[in-house]
Amino acid sequence: MADVTIEMTLSTHQARAFLRYQLTQYEVLMAEVWHSDKYRTVPEGMRGPRVLQDYPHIAGLHRTIRALRKQLQEAQA
Repeated sequence: MADVTIEMTLSTHQARAFLRYQLTQYEVLMAEVWHSDKYRTVPEGMRGPRVLQDYPHIAGLHRTIRALRKQLQEAQA
């Protein structure tokens, strides 16, 4: 399996809007699986990492959100 790198150039306004969109998607998807029977016995502190391990599309959103936040913070500095 190979890593994929995506480079995007967005205005600050676009990046903030995209971040809000990504956060909404992440929250909806996490809510769908967070309380499922599959994770009922997983300790709460380990539940998030387990969900990210089991659902690569949610993990991808998580990484995108972290990268967007970092870039926006650097742009404000």
